[in-house]
Parts: sequence; C-alpha cells; structure tokens
Amino acid sequence: MDNITYHSNKISDSSRAKLMGQHGCVLWFTGLSGSGKSTVAAETEKLLFEAGIKTFLLDGDNLRFGLNSDLGFSKEDRDENIRRIAETAKLMAQAGLTVLVSAISPYEKQREKARETVSPVAAFVEIFVDAPAEVCAQRDPKGLYKKALNGEIKEFTGVSSPYEAPQYPDLHLETAKSDVYECAKAVFDYHAFLQSADGLMRVVTETAVKAGEKIIEIYNRGFSVDYKSDNSPVTEADKAADAYINGALAEKYPDFARLSEESSDDPSRLENDFCFIVDPLDGTREFVDRNGEFTVNIGLSHCGRAIAGAIYVPVTGDLYYAFTGRGAYRVCAANGYTVFSQSDRIFVSEKTEEITVMHSRSFLDEKTKELIDKNRGRISKAVPCGSSIKGCLIAAGKAESYYRFSAGTYEWDTCAMQAVAECAGGVFLQCDLTPMRYNRADTFNAKGFVVANTRENIWII
Repeated sequence: MDNITYHSNKISDSSRAKLMGQHGCVLWFTGLSGSGKSTVAAETEKLLFEAGIKTFLLDGDNLRFGLNSDLGFSKEDRDENIRRIAETAKLMAQAGLTVLVSAISPYEKQREKARETVSPVAAFVEIFVDAPAEVCAQRDPKGLYKKALNGEIKEFTGVSSPYEAPQYPDLHLETAKSDVYECAKAVFDYHAFLQSADGLMRVVTETAVKAGEKIIEIYNRGFSVDYKSDNSPVTEADKAADAYINGALAEKYPDFARLSEESSDDPSRLENDFCFIVDPLDGTREFVDRNGEFTVNIGLSHCGRAIAGAIYVPVTGDLYYAFTGRGAYRVCAANGYTVFSQSDRIFVSEKTEEITVMHSRSFLDEKTKELIDKNRGRISKAVPCGSSIKGCLIAAGKAESYYRFSAGTYEWDTCAMQAVAECAGGVFLQCDLTPMRYNRADTFNAKGFVVANTRENIWII
C-alpha cells in the first residue's frame, strides 16, 4: 500500500446527491435462507422504484455467479464474500443509488464491518429478516434444507453452520407474522425518513440554538440554584430550555417519543421506534460555575441506535450536528448556516501518538487518572472540560479520546454526543466495549463509556 495514492474526485458526494435527487443508502437484508430476504428486498425495490428512487439490488446468490464465483462457504470465504459485497455497495451508494443487499451475512462481525465500510459515505440500514428455522425449513424454496439435513451440503447456515442473529437491527421484520408487502412498506417508510434528514436537522439545530439563547439570557442576568434529590443542581435555565425544546419537538414531530432530563418520563416511549433524547442544559455545574462549558443536547434514537444529534455551545455559538450516513458538522450558528454544507463537515483525527485525552472537569475518577498515567508515553496532554464539548472536540479532530469510567451519566448525556462522534468517523462504546443503546427502560449509563477517534486509542483491556 506504500506505493498507492488515493485520488480524490472533483465531484463531491453532495453534488452527486443534488444531481440524483436523492442521497445514497445501503439497505442490508440479513437472515436465514428461506426467511424471505430476497423476496422482501425485491418488493422493497419495486416500491422504491415506483416512487422514483434510483435503486439497485445486489443478491448474494446472484453475485456468486460472477463477482464471488471463486469463493466457497468456509468462514474465510464467507468473510471475503461479505467484504466484496460491502465494498461494491459502498461505491454504488457513493454514486447516489439506494442499494439493496440481500445476503445471509451470518456473523455479527461481518455485518459490523460492512457498516464501518459503508457509513463514511452513506446510511447503512441493517434489516433483520426474521423467521424461525423450522419455518424456513418448511418453506425451503430451493430444497437446500433437505439436502443439508441429509448431509449433502456442508456448512449450511442454520443447520451445520451458525447464524448470529442481530441483537440491535435497524429494522426487524418477522416474515412469519407479516406479509411481504407489510415488510417492504416498513423498509420503504424508514428509507423515506432517511431522505428527509435535511428538514429534520433544520428543526433540531434551530431548536437547540433557540434553547441556548434562552439559557444565555438567564446566564447573563443571574439565577438561583436548586438541588434535586440526587444533589445535582438545577436552575431556571434548565427548566426554560426544557420547556422550549419539548414544545418545539412535539409540534414538529408529534409521533416521536421524547425523553428529557428535566421532564417526567413517559413509559410509552419504550413502544416507539423513534425517541428524541434531550439534555436541555448539559453541564449545569459548569453553568453555575460560569466557566462557559455547558451545552444543549438533542439526540435522536431509532430502535436503540443514536442516529442524529445536535449539540449547541451557547457561550461560543458553536453548533455541532450529525445524521447517520450524512456526516458530522460544525458551524458558528450566529453566522447562519445551511445544513449539511460540505465545507462545514468535520472528521476525527488519525493520530495514535501524542494524542490529547479529554476528561471530565467535575467527575475525574481514579481509574481515568490511572489510565492517563499509565499511557503518558502516548499522550501529549490531558485536558479537563465540561459537558459534551469533550466528544465534540474529538469529532472535530481537536482531541483523540475521552473516558468516563465512573457511573453518573444518563442517556441524555451521551446520545447526541455519540451521534456526532460516530458520524465524524469516531468510536463510541461502553466501558465493557459493547455498543451503547438508547430509549431503555433504565436510562442510567451504568457501564460508563469511551469516545475515541480510533479503536487503537481505546486502552481498556
């Protein structure tokens, strides 16, 4: 690779999208043989095509007649099969197409790698086409289960080779309970939502900025401080921003659930695939101390995944925002902005040495101190900071990692930050290295979390 140079195109992805009239997207259908992947994918493509969406369907079986004709069904060949499909889908999505992939893709790591491949250029939607193995065997449209059970096919997924079902798919289609059209329509509707990102992010960013303006009004004129039952501070600014944000989101998106630090929790949110997750004033301690390190956080989760977020820093006017498949951005809100302007896009740094480690100003725990001391040889500096600004600086390439081992944060502290960090190319995990999920019954982030520009800078063993 030392003698190869990557050549950039003169046409930006946004220019291609404008010409195409749509944004590239990969709809990845995974499931057992006989679950209905290809059938649902084909029906989905038909619906999209009839709606004027430019599409192409990559079927795993079809690709084995050409692109992947040299591959067998060993673990290594299955991995290479999915790698090639993901790279092909990425190129087609980058050209502006909606690419539908129908492939068993039996292993979780395969699908996560496919997501990592596609996500820098387009939205990646993991769709679990779910049917019990016995139902798939009864359907057996190709007679493969019969052959596998008779020992005629070796390494057949679901019989002699494992299938790792997605734990947190973007969409879960149960084909034994819903017909083909219902399943396809669910995918069609989510695709339509993804294409509406410009309008949604205008609402979310404007709401965050206006809430920030209300906070600054109170910040400048003085305020009293009350304390909650857990001894955390709350001010008039928290409550004013919360009321404004909840009102604005309820008006524009009445069908989406909302979870906010300063509002009573409505358990019905757990039945909603979409949930706005709001911290109207992240860093109230910093607000009270008047050091300027506080933010307005508005995140959006879908089926447990942080897919969008806006973080506004009222004192500086910096606005960070992101949407899955569309990237992360930073603007000065006071100067005006157009959402998703490529000149405002931000990316994490590539540094793995002489890195900057962020840590909490108010909650620096002993484990974080030990980790910083242990890795001094790779750290240029350790910087204290309040609120979600730490994650934003990593997203913008100004820092490389942030650890929060101690408990004490909730979903509203991390959802928007995770969206911004991940959409900028970063990594966001719980401290046991599992994904962080949202819209949970228990909103407490009990396992802590780590944000980094790359997995190489995650030093948790």
